[in-house]
Amino acid sequence: MRHMNFKNNVKRAAGLGAFAAAALLASQAAMACQLTAWTTSNGAVLAGDPANTVDDPAEIPRYQGLCGLEASGAGFVQDDSPGGIDRIRARFYVLLDNSGTATIYRGADNADGTVFTVDADASGNISLIGGGATVGPVAGASGSWNSVEIDWNPAGGGATLTVNNETPANASVSGTPIDSVRLGNLNGAAGSLIFDSYESRRTEAIGRLCNCNANGSDDDAVNVFDIFAVASEAGGSGDLAPGTPDCNEDGAINVFDIFEIASIAGTTGQCVL
Repeated sequence: MRHMNFKNNVKRAAGLGAFAAAALLASQAAMACQLTAWTTSNGAVLAGDPANTVDDPAEIPRYQGLCGLEASGAGFVQDDSPGGIDRIRARFYVLLDNSGTATIYRGADNADGTVFTVDADASGNISLIGGGATVGPVAGASGSWNSVEIDWNPAGGGATLTVNNETPANASVSGTPIDSVRLGNLNGAAGSLIFDSYESRRTEAIGRLCNCNANGSDDDAVNVFDIFAVASEAGGSGDLAPGTPDCNEDGAINVFDIFEIASIAGTTGQCVL
């Protein structure tokens, strides 16, 4: 299973019940963002960075690191590494700008039959559907980044959906083993969808990323150095903040993120979960 955190290094790891991990390759200027970490891609999906002024489309937002993934029409990336598992935990971020209900994630069996989907409506409400049940909807927000985490476990606790750290919804479900997953705009809903920070595991909870830590410091502290990182990017220097700079999660890096970070730095000094 893939770990796509869209940073500028490709990392592969296994252990603690996690699947083999990989990141979407990215760089600031010399090398374009790529989709090669996925098994395949199909349709209107493209990886890019917020400072890209050459490729089409330009300036794809991201939540973490340097790259984001845009589905501007019907399209998806697919990972075949599940290879027949009964349980999957997955977490990703999605910036919703769809005018109709979009299927944004799918697990399928070895016959390419849908086992479950994650759907988002035009208001940002998100549901997990499959195995004879609908989990949710759980309220997200249109026009903002939303963290979506599922735990699909038919033989154990059923299916659980958590959006933006809100109290999870759950239900009992049935289902066949998962052989592949897809992420994108699977049904061609009108509008655009931006994805970032996809991660999957077999059993362990994943949780939200530590936001507002714009310079990506290891201690997750929020301080003046994060303000410098956002100010540099917002000022058009061409240097992208390497951490999680979109403090207010609106899909843009600007002075409003600086205001948010300054407020946190002057009080708790801790990142936002």
